[in-house]
This record gives sequence, C-alpha cells and structure tokens, in this order.
Amino acid sequence: MKKLIVLLVVVQLLAMVSCKKADDKVDENPTENSMDKLKIPDGFDWSSDIDLTLEVGVQGLSNGATLALYNLDGEVIAKQSVFDNQALFEFQLNDITDTLRLYSPESRKSKYFTADQTYIEFGESSSIARLFSNDYALALDGTQQDYVQINNNEAGGIVSGFPFTFSAWIKTSGPAAGTDDMVIVSIADPTYASKYYGICIRDYSSSYKPVIVARDGASERVKSFNQNLADDTWHQVVGVFSSNDSRKLYIDGIYTGQSTSNVTFIANAINTNIGRWGDNTPSEYFNGLIDNVYIWDRTLSDEEIISYYNDLPVGNETNLVGMWNFNEGGGTSISNNANTGGYDGSLQGSTFVSLTDPIPDTDGDGVNDDDDDFPLDATKAYNTVYPSGDAFYYHLYEDLWPSLGDYDFNDVILKTKLHAYTNAQNKLVGGRVVSTVYWIGGGIPRGAGMEWFASTGNASQLKYLPENTVNFTEGSNAVTDPIVKNAVQLFNNNIIESLNETVDFEFDWDEQKGGNSLWVQVYIYNERQHEIHTFGHPPTAAHDMNLFATGD
Repeated sequence: MKKLIVLLVVVQLLAMVSCKKADDKVDENPTENSMDKLKIPDGFDWSSDIDLTLEVGVQGLSNGATLALYNLDGEVIAKQSVFDNQALFEFQLNDITDTLRLYSPESRKSKYFTADQTYIEFGESSSIARLFSNDYALALDGTQQDYVQINNNEAGGIVSGFPFTFSAWIKTSGPAAGTDDMVIVSIADPTYASKYYGICIRDYSSSYKPVIVARDGASERVKSFNQNLADDTWHQVVGVFSSNDSRKLYIDGIYTGQSTSNVTFIANAINTNIGRWGDNTPSEYFNGLIDNVYIWDRTLSDEEIISYYNDLPVGNETNLVGMWNFNEGGGTSISNNANTGGYDGSLQGSTFVSLTDPIPDTDGDGVNDDDDDFPLDATKAYNTVYPSGDAFYYHLYEDLWPSLGDYDFNDVILKTKLHAYTNAQNKLVGGRVVSTVYWIGGGIPRGAGMEWFASTGNASQLKYLPENTVNFTEGSNAVTDPIVKNAVQLFNNNIIESLNETVDFEFDWDEQKGGNSLWVQVYIYNERQHEIHTFGHPPTAAHDMNLFATGD
C-alpha cells in the first residue's frame, strides 16, 4: 500500500481559498511539477473570496511611512510601507462593494473608498501637514475624575439655541470598564438629569459607533453610523444641530446620516463639557485622546466640514465661538482660542500628551514602534491576518472511498487563521498558523498536514517550492514532515483523536526562493492504493475512474 496525500484546502498570502488534490509522489525536481494537469470544469470557482489589488499614489508622506488598510469594523486588513510615493496592497474580501479606509498614522488622515477601486490618490501637502502645528492632545482615562469643564463665567451657554455645530478629533481603543457611551463634547442643563446635546461614541454589541444625540429627559433622539471608531486611530467627528428636527453626523469629513425626530432646544443648556455628559447626573466619560474641539453657533455646510477636515480653523471663522486645541502642554487650564474669547476650560484630572515627540524605532528597521507589529524584531514589521476579524478558514474533508463517504464533508473540519509577516520593505519573511480541529465525523485513522507552495495567481498554477523555502518552529502537535517538502505534520498523524485541539506554530519564509506570495494547503493522508477525491474537485489525470464504486 502506498501513502496517499490529499491536498484539501488552500490559503494564499493574497488570501485566496480553494481546494485541490494530488497523488503522493513528490518529484525530485520540484521546478518541473505543477498543477497544470488538473482538469477544471468550465465556470468552476476556486475561491470563496475575491482577490483585490489597490495601488496608492501618495503625496506628502515620508519614504518608509506606514499606510494601514481598515474595514469599517475597525479591523486592519493590511499594512504597507510607502516607497517612491506609492504603495501596493493585495488583499481579499467577499464583497467588492465594501467601504474601506486607508489611514496614515503619520498624517492622521483617512481616505474612504469602495473595494472595487484599483487606484486611489492619498494626501496633499497642505492636508498632510494640517495637524503638525498641534503639539498636544488631551488624554482622558474614562473615570469620573477625568473631563474638562468649560467655564461660562455666568455669561450663559456658549450657544443659546439652534443652529450650532460640534467638531472634535478623537483617538480611542474603547471605553473604560462599565461604560457604554464615551462622550466627546456636550452642552447640558446642569439642574436636570438627561437633558443634553452632544456627540459621542456608543456601544452597539461591542462595536463603538459615532452618534449625534439630542435628549430632553425621557425623549432621546440619536443618529449613529455603522463604523467602529474604537480602532486606536484618529477620527474627526462632527455633529450639526440645525433645528428641532434636523441633526447631521459626519465622520472624517464625510456625511453619514441625519436624524429628523423632534427635540426642542433646552433653554438652560449652559453647561459645556469635554469628555462627559454634564447634566446633574454626569456620566459616560471618554477614554482616549481628544484634540481640536470646536463649537460654532451656526450650521456648517458639507464643503466647510471637509475643508476643516483637511485644514484646521484658525480662530477667526464666522460664528466660531469655541476653539480648544490643548496646546498649553501643562497646567490645569485651557484657553478658548476663538476670537470671540471667554469660555476657557479647567482640566479635571485629564492630562496633556505630546503629539510631536519622536516615536522610537527600537529595532531600527525603519518602522516606528507604534506602527510596528514587531517593535523588537528588525526582521519583520507587519502582521496581516487572513481572514481578518472574527472570520476563519474552514477546511472540509470527506472520505469518499467506496462505501465510506456520505457527501456531508464532515469527516475532518479544521478552523484556521493564517498570519503573514512582512518586513519594512514589504517583503514576505514568514508567518504563523493557528488551526483547531473543529469537527471529526469519521472514525478511520488518518493523518493531516500543511504544505506550502509558490503561486502565480491561481490554484491551477501552483508550483512546488525548492527544499527549505519554509522552515517551521515546531511545537506541540506540529512537526516538520519528513516526506513532504516544505510541509508540517499535525496532530501526531491521527487527527480523529484530536477534536478541539489546536496547533499554533510559526514559520520562516525564504523570499529569495519562494517569492513574495505563498499558498498553504491542508492535506489528509491514508494508506491507500488509489487517490481520494475532495469537495468540489474534478478528477486529475492520475485517477482511474474504472475503480470507482468497485471496492478496490
């Protein structure tokens, strides 16, 4: 009997997922082996997701600066270093209509686009530099002792009725324990509970969405936007309160929606706070950084909002009544820098944080520690996880050897995450695999492993890699396969006894041998004379159809 290897499910660095099978022979000359003999039916779809490429033309960022690609859930899809005013992202999504966000930590600027776009331009010299004059931000820790009280000196509220506009820049990774909302800026009636207007971040099933709020006691009217802002990056949030029945919300200069429910203006809304609701039961304290808070006693137009996203107001703008940039750098007072004057603030426990202090690059690889996923390792800089977020790859296997299979593809199910490590020059250098035995539906002893391939773009063009292209950090339930090159055996060759067990191992990748993209396949092996078929796969040239259903 010969060992039969069945290649089960594919994961590419570009995050393609597929399935294949092959016989057990590993040719001594790997450069002459490929899958080009695989017979693929017309219209057969190898992938469950769509491979996408984004070219970015960059202006105003330094060479080697990091760009990060996010989805609206606040999850990082990929990172790249900028070289020669450009960056190239290759990634995978299951919906090309998704809205994505490109973010520069250096400029703190974002650009939104749909996933089907293949080229965008990012940054202009004026907008890239717009924040560098702001040396400090306000740091709050989400406790009741941390907020800013704006002093009206008995002059009444900073606004006395509709319309008015709030604007602020924020950076947060989420609220402190026990807090649902995180208030950015608000005005409130200090003599009653739950009478206020403001912009905040609100917890919706652990996704912290921007919200514009108008509340008069039991009557609360809000408009939120389905984007998680607790992603530890900078965002501009703007709320335009035009009238009793018109409140608009903007994120990073973009209009996101309007609330039209009626809430009348509260005449005694004289208490202005940064970082909490300021009614007579103060609550919902902000956790993170706040910078560049502005209040106008008029509406801002769409054009003005995007203009102030790119270039901050200077203080003499029409009807600008509040401008707090937190550039004092120390002490317990902040100045209102709007030309109208008055309404300075007092820090209640909050502190100043410098935004222009150099960020260290501990490992010297050219990527600063804040942007480096491996700040103590100069050989790698970025970790891209496939699939991103809470999704997983599921590898399905059914033993269809005559009289064994029932076509439910649950004899073995693996649940897997692939991490791809790249260096500061965007070169693939290694990665990590975390895979759990999710289900075992068959009791026949069998082994499992993972094999690495080179890819030129799709499953039918996979190539065997030169020996030692991939080297593994072996651990529990994961050892280098002595037979299959560039492969690792899993679960001690008997996966049916490993339900709910997990393998977690790293690998090094020789980019000179393997190139800058990889493909990982799971294989199942048994002692069989003839090949086994897997889900969705047509026969290869190696099979003998006459043997099917014969019991041989």
